[in-house]
Amino acid sequence: MHLPPHAIRPDYAGGSVLNLAATLGAHFGVPTHHAPYRHPLPLDGARHVVLIVVDALGAGQLRDAVTRGDAPTLAALTPALGAVTSVFPSTTMAALTTLHTARAPAEHGYLGLTVWLEEAQAVVNLIRLYDVYTHTPLADAGFLAAVPSLYRQLHDRGVAAHVVMPAAYQHSVLTRWACDGAEYHPYAQPEETPALTAATLQTGQPSYTLVYFPEYDLICHGSGPDSPEAHAELRRTDRIVADLLAALSRTGDTLVVLTADHGQSPQTPDGYVDAITKKVMKTALRGPVAGEERAAYLRPQPGHHAEIAALLAPHATLLTADDAWTGGLFGPPAHADPRLRPRVGDLIAVPHPGHAIRRPTSPAPMLGLHGGWTAQEMLVPVLSVRL
Repeated sequence: MHLPPHAIRPDYAGGSVLNLAATLGAHFGVPTHHAPYRHPLPLDGARHVVLIVVDALGAGQLRDAVTRGDAPTLAALTPALGAVTSVFPSTTMAALTTLHTARAPAEHGYLGLTVWLEEAQAVVNLIRLYDVYTHTPLADAGFLAAVPSLYRQLHDRGVAAHVVMPAAYQHSVLTRWACDGAEYHPYAQPEETPALTAATLQTGQPSYTLVYFPEYDLICHGSGPDSPEAHAELRRTDRIVADLLAALSRTGDTLVVLTADHGQSPQTPDGYVDAITKKVMKTALRGPVAGEERAAYLRPQPGHHAEIAALLAPHATLLTADDAWTGGLFGPPAHADPRLRPRVGDLIAVPHPGHAIRRPTSPAPMLGLHGGWTAQEMLVPVLSVRL
């Protein structure tokens, strides 16, 4: 599998968010077949772990924020000693589900915002659970729960599991599976998270708490990661994290880790590529394009593979889905679930930096995107402090 020079491969051998989640779970006795997280964490003797996830906070974005003076709290935490990657695709559905399950995308099956589901014979939006072409709701989503959640495994080992997340996500199908076994602490505003998080740490029982902040990602999409709006939201997040740390007891047995699911890259409107038109979709493809604007999954009709490749080659790196799957892009091949392989189609197109594949089912163009393999999208921070 040949990737372009700018591509950052997910480091499933020890330097990815998969390995971070697996190591945090293993600290409490959850078995894993994945490599341990490569960089030192002060886990010895920790009875409580708090994992803070700031959606879309790439390592480069954090570095720039620290330079601007926008993140004094995060700047004071201990960083990983080397690079840490997201998963592929570098998108919330794949990476956050990895953090919830300690499994690679090729094991948990949430391989992008939209994927081809053999079970439904449709390209389905995995958040809203409908056919992206007809908007028909997915009748039965139970099969999507491919692996147990990390929280269920912790709970079964006597560890109190908690998630502190927006109230709007509490009853979704994905939450009911990915957060199974955890007590859900909903919030309406992020400023509520310090008190909610502090309440999850009880002296009598070991605990694992995930705190999730999605707001920065939403603002980066709408205004761009380099925008004043994104900078202001990161300053807000830094203040909330300061309050959260201050709310936790200094007992010496709590480890707080902060990371992100992926980063964000700026996207100009003129970088959107209109190669996949409605006509092309109807004549040369076996259904809508799936995946992401920055990592597209296509299913060409027999005899039309070369046509689709020619349309996209000037704008994207192309690889067969078989090569990507066996080459470990979606997770270590030894543990990949072959039943999930069809979800990524036959041909994968990862746009060059600054490009994005627009398709008839895409939302309005956004000024910040992720999903691809640039350093902006793939490299994430891991910060820690022992309290």
